[in-house]
Amino acid sequence: MSQPSPTTESLRRAVDAVRPALPLARLLGDTLASVPPIEKGDGSPVTAADYALQAVVVAGLRAGAPDGRVALIGEEHADALASARRPDVERVVVDAVRAALGWRSRADALRAIDGDEPRDGEPRWTIDPIDGTKGFLLGAQCSVCLALLRGPHVEVGVLGCPRMGPAGDLSVHVGGPGVLYAAARGAGAFELDAAGEVRRRMRLSPRGAGAVRWARSMNRSASPVPSRLEPRLAAVAALEESRMDSQCKYALVARGDADLVVRLPRSRGHRESVWDHASGVLIAAEAGAVVTDAAGAPLDFSHGPSLAVNAGVVCAAPGLDGRVLSAIAELARGEAVPGAAG
Repeated sequence: MSQPSPTTESLRRAVDAVRPALPLARLLGDTLASVPPIEKGDGSPVTAADYALQAVVVAGLRAGAPDGRVALIGEEHADALASARRPDVERVVVDAVRAALGWRSRADALRAIDGDEPRDGEPRWTIDPIDGTKGFLLGAQCSVCLALLRGPHVEVGVLGCPRMGPAGDLSVHVGGPGVLYAAARGAGAFELDAAGEVRRRMRLSPRGAGAVRWARSMNRSASPVPSRLEPRLAAVAALEESRMDSQCKYALVARGDADLVVRLPRSRGHRESVWDHASGVLIAAEAGAVVTDAAGAPLDFSHGPSLAVNAGVVCAAPGLDGRVLSAIAELARGEAVPGAAG
């Protein structure tokens, strides 16, 4: 029997780290009414669940690391929680970490949120503990996202979707149990149940004619900017929309329930964060989708926390990518695309 490859071992390690986060995410969702989120400097929310889930996932990675080291590019940091001066949020985080990982001092519970600073050339994990925090707050879809980066590539990606059903089911299941999606570079993409057991390998067929199923982000603006993206995509084919937050959109493409995810810059020079896309784009690509930036270039994850040399992300079912890239070429060149972020 052949020995498992390092990539396969890393994939199992990642699945084992994310799996316990699914029931904890649902449990912590019940605290939101009494413990409001913190508002970050950019106006986005962060909840106690974000910090607690990151601590649980990081602890899972540490448990599987021979040296206990977790080189990490994470969205959340313990010092940001401390500087927010929100004892109610901190209390929920500490209690959740203790319940999930065993008793530890307050300082150790909070310290568990952070990984280790990546060294030059070292593979590094990236995590978004709750991608789609606004959706999480509203009882909609969200995802726990973990990926292993090596050079420009994503080697391993896992999405834990606590409110999602399996392929073909687009409903929101607030009570779970949730579903997992996982992929390793060159080894395929898989749908798993909440216990981490593989249901099936996901493989996409070339797309035929018909409407394009577009997985879009929710638009909650009180005064929405007219979309410049939508009419260009409508020129490619009739559009059918599924709206949700988080990298669950990439899972829809990977499992054949959607054909397209597009993310274009909201302003000139804006670049996406690696934790917002790494897991999902690998899972979709390993299932057979074509993933590039908005100009058709490969995504490069070797520039720290941002996709610094890429503008936007396009994830399309096989056979659709060329038409989409041609349709949005003018917008991609301009970069600043009011109403275009998808």
